[in-house]
This record gives sequence, structure tokens and C-alpha cells, in this order.
Amino acid sequence: MSGFVDLHCHWVPGVDDGVSSAEDAAALLRGLVEIGFGRVVATPHMRPGLFDNTASSLRAAFERAQRELAEAAGLPERELSSEHFFDDVVFQRLLAGEGLPYPGGAAVLLEFYDSSFPPRVERLLGQLRERGLLPVIAHPERYRVIWERPSVLDRLLDSGAVALLDVAALVGKYGRQPQRCAERLLESESYHAACSDAHRLRDVSEVAKGIELVRRRYGDAEVDVLFRRGPLEILAGTALG
Repeated sequence: MSGFVDLHCHWVPGVDDGVSSAEDAAALLRGLVEIGFGRVVATPHMRPGLFDNTASSLRAAFERAQRELAEAAGLPERELSSEHFFDDVVFQRLLAGEGLPYPGGAAVLLEFYDSSFPPRVERLLGQLRERGLLPVIAHPERYRVIWERPSVLDRLLDSGAVALLDVAALVGKYGRQPQRCAERLLESESYHAACSDAHRLRDVSEVAKGIELVRRRYGDAEVDVLFRRGPLEILAGTALG
């Protein structure tokens, strides 16, 4: 099966904890092509104090990477967004139109603190929806607060957000607790789509194992929903949060 769309990948070199060179970026991207991805959206971190990236600096890094990869063969279609850490600084950027939504401008990828969500988070997500941005929650299975209180995610989904599975969590990449949480959320149909969240070539094998696990348990139709149809709906802004 091919034609997958990866909504979360760290292949732009030298901007965060992803790849460090164009050669590594090409290797990662080829690895993703080999397991079925035809379109990969770069989502480098925007997290003040740790990864001090802005929309303009990430666009410049992306264009530089595109030039460096221009002659490389066997790569997927490549686009740019960002993984927005949901603090006050980044939230205000999003409200001011200074973030990096997904291509098409209809959805935005959000990352949260591991142990808690901001006060009145549903209202804040509602403000993004009012500005035409569908909130996409990155890897909810990795948040301790959701392990302990699953209803937290239910409230966010009810408020109009959608959840994005890091599929490698299903095969234990991040430990047993995230794995159990991912299994439960997948079984309850809480995810709208899935992604690689790959940072380097060696991540691809775990992504492939995760995809195969979904295929064995739920069939090809579910793989298509998570890796093609769901991502396309998110990019179009037609996903029902």
C-alpha cells in the first residue's frame, strides 16, 4: 500500500532534534517512501527556550533543505508546517497569524506539556477554531495527564480538536504506558489520523512495525483511514473534531 501522507516528521536539517544534515534528511525521506509515504510534511519544533524557531526562520531552513535535496532521487513530495508548543508565546503567534499551519492553512499541529494542559484549554482551542484553524493534538498517547485521566482528551475532542497517533508508540518505542494508551485510544476510535514523527532513519523500522500492527489487527481499510484519508481530511480542514 502506498500514497500515505505523513503529517508529522522532523526531516528539515539542523533546526531541532531531528536530522542534522541533508544526507540524513534524504535517507530518512527515502526510508519513508519505502514503507508507503508519498507526501511528508516537515513539522520542526516551535518551542521558545528550547527550539527558538519562528515561522520565517523555518521557512528559510525548509527552502535551503529543498535546494540541497533538489537532485536527490526517490524522495516524496515535501511540505512545511511546524509542531507548535502550546505556551502563551506560541499561542499568541497563532492568533496573530505568525505560526506555521499545515499546507492549505486549515489545521495546526499542537504539542502540550506532558503532565498537564493549560487552564481553560477548550476555550483556547475554540479561539483557534474561530480563526479557521483545526487543532491537531500531536501524540496524545505520550501525555501523562491522559494516561491518568482519559476524559481530558475526550473533552478536547469534544471541543473540536482531532488527535494524531504516533504509530511507533504501538510497538513500545516510548515505553509501556504510552503503548497501552495508544492501544486504548485506537480501539476507542479516538484518532483521526496517524503519523511517523520520525526524527532519523532508524525510526523508520518502528514506524513500519506500527503500520503492520494496525494492518494485522484492523485491516487495510484502517491503515488507509489513518495514513491517507484522515490526513487528507485534516489538511482540507474537513476533519470532524
